[in-house]
Amino acid sequence: MVPASHSDIDQSRLARFLGFRLTRAKVQVHRALTSRLASHELSTTDFSALVLIDANPGLYQRQLGLALEISPPNVVPIIDRLVQREVVVRLPSKDDRRMQELHLTDAGRALLKNAEADVARFEQLLEESLTATEQRYIDSALKKLSAFEA
Repeated sequence: MVPASHSDIDQSRLARFLGFRLTRAKVQVHRALTSRLASHELSTTDFSALVLIDANPGLYQRQLGLALEISPPNVVPIIDRLVQREVVVRLPSKDDRRMQELHLTDAGRALLKNAEADVARFEQLLEESLTATEQRYIDSALKKLSAFEA
């Protein structure tokens, strides 16, 4: 018999795998975060780029790509989109005229302030779904897993 919905599908074999469970949790959290950022017309990558540029004025495009773990050709359309929205500007570097520094505009800072407030509310909901002990365990486990290399 064919299951009527995805909730009727036996996923117990998959659920044994930590990677599957991590991916499932990531999908749920990412979906919820994406819906909150959509009201600002931002992707999670756009938001991350704005946060990094704000925290590191004058950041080079290459540095941004490294921090986001995005290849150089894939960083270009992200920055182009943010420049087109007039929330980021590219300015010639004082140190190397071949390089362009990334800076937020006033509109970019305002957008980021509003988006960060929504993300902070979302983070609060996430944290409230866990006990303080669970939060400490998750933080510790995520640090270990982030450094994991197979």
